[in-house]
Amino acid sequence: RTRIFTAMSHDLKTPITRLRLRTEMLEDEALRAKFAKDLEEMEAMVAQTLDFMRDASTEEALQRVDAMALLQSLQTDYRDSGSRIEIEGSIARPYTGRPLALRRCLTNLVDNAIRYGDRASIRVEDTAERLCIRVLDDGPGIAEEELEQAFEPFFRGEASRSRETGGTGLGLGIARNIARAHGGELVLRNRSEGGLEAILTLPRIPAT
Repeated sequence: RTRIFTAMSHDLKTPITRLRLRTEMLEDEALRAKFAKDLEEMEAMVAQTLDFMRDASTEEALQRVDAMALLQSLQTDYRDSGSRIEIEGSIARPYTGRPLALRRCLTNLVDNAIRYGDRASIRVEDTAERLCIRVLDDGPGIAEEELEQAFEPFFRGEASRSRETGGTGLGLGIARNIARAHGGELVLRNRSEGGLEAILTLPRIPAT
């Protein structure tokens, strides 16, 4: 945990500061505002991630989140960067949760799917009791005995999921922490037709 905290506080905050300084030098006002907004969101996500690594509860307040709009926003962001995401199903009612944390959780899952399977599919199941979001890829999957180990910090599986593909080895652990902070769970499962499935289950919490 100490290694994680030290690495993230140093390696993430420093480049974000550099990016903010460079953003302020942009002449295009609209582009500068867009970059500034993205950096503010990144800084908030970094701060919350560090809280999770300290086992501290997040300070982000619970809100009624339009989870379907959140997924569609992610789909648009990835499409703009050249990645393809398909969404099946819909979410009928707002979900009471922490929007930035949920976005970070889903981003980590989609990033993994794209990194190892080139594309991601998101399947949504919404009931009165729970919200289930499944993120599927067409990659090599993970050995059955390593499915739980994959949530451990800095975990590296076989070669196809090695450091050569990018990533820090923290994403799945952070995503599970966020799921559990919402009273939910995140598990991995190999698909019979090939690829990996990340299953995020979130209980419906009555709004207060």
